[in-house]
Amino acid sequence: MAISTIKYDQDGRPKRVKWGIVALGNLDPHTWSSEEVFAPVMSMVELHVLVSLAIYHKHPLKSWDVKQAFVKATLPETEQYVIRQPAGCPNSKPNTYWLLKRTLYGLKRSPQHWFMKATELLHKCGLEPTPNNPCLFAGKPDENNI
Repeated sequence: MAISTIKYDQDGRPKRVKWGIVALGNLDPHTWSSEEVFAPVMSMVELHVLVSLAIYHKHPLKSWDVKQAFVKATLPETEQYVIRQPAGCPNSKPNTYWLLKRTLYGLKRSPQHWFMKATELLHKCGLEPTPNNPCLFAGKPDENNI
């Protein structure tokens, strides 16, 4: 399914249209256990404590947003999804389908696949998840791998 969002300029006139392709997770034929779809998330209390400690110790704070995060994770070969090509795609033909190679918003396991991909990248940078919170990574980053 394709979703569009119209972006407006300061005067309220349409400026551009953004398109995104999402999967309809409610139509997922797989039955997943809660462990198979779980992706850890940091609580607001933990985030507040972490930011407070950084400010107290005068550590610089950095954050970033990963654009289209779920599309960055690759689907394992054991999970195959075939979706119908959204209407309006260039060169679209009737009854055309796509075999997904990457996760999409809407798939039930996309958050877990993205977390596994992010964990793999953070490991390469020299960071390890803390024992009590798998969302919190600690260590001395390897500057050559960042």
